Amino acid sequence: MRTHDARYELETRAAAALMAALTEVSTVKVKEIRRETGGDANLTVHVDVFGCRHVLACAIHSDGQPQNLIPALEQLCAQETMRSADAMPIVVAPYLSPEAQALCKESRMGYVDLEGNARLALGEIFIVKRTLPHRNQHRSAAPATWHPAKREKLALRSTAERTTAQPAIA
Repeated sequence: MRTHDARYELETRAAAALMAALTEVSTVKVKEIRRETGGDANLTVHVDVFGCRHVLACAIHSDGQPQNLIPALEQLCAQETMRSADAMPIVVAPYLSPEAQALCKESRMGYVDLEGNARLALGEIFIVKRTLPHRNQHRSAAPATWHPAKREKLALRSTAERTTAQPAIA
């Protein structure tokens, strides 16, 4: 039951993030957002841009890490060849790192994350939104990249530089 509730909440938040990105452009009119049935969380969004209809085939993922996104992108590409040729594949996740965003861009897929980042191409309209990463995400990555011995060596080096850089007082 909990998993179903979490999936439903993620789908609801994903639909809201898509709407927020699309409605910022006055020429984009959202006609329909439909939840797809099945094991995976998917949305199909129908929009009109200058009278032309576009279909957004959205795959919602709970983890937007690049290593987990590669199989999802391959699966979405395979599904898109089965669907209509005018459907634009879009990945939606709670957070997509710059690396994951670049991966989507290289795969010619749009993306939207719940942090406010988006990249969508709808015919003549191109939507790009970027937000700054949260501080807690930035801080959590720092300890993993710095080994304690390296931190200590860096601290000793900066202390030595400060003491040698100070002018002697006579």
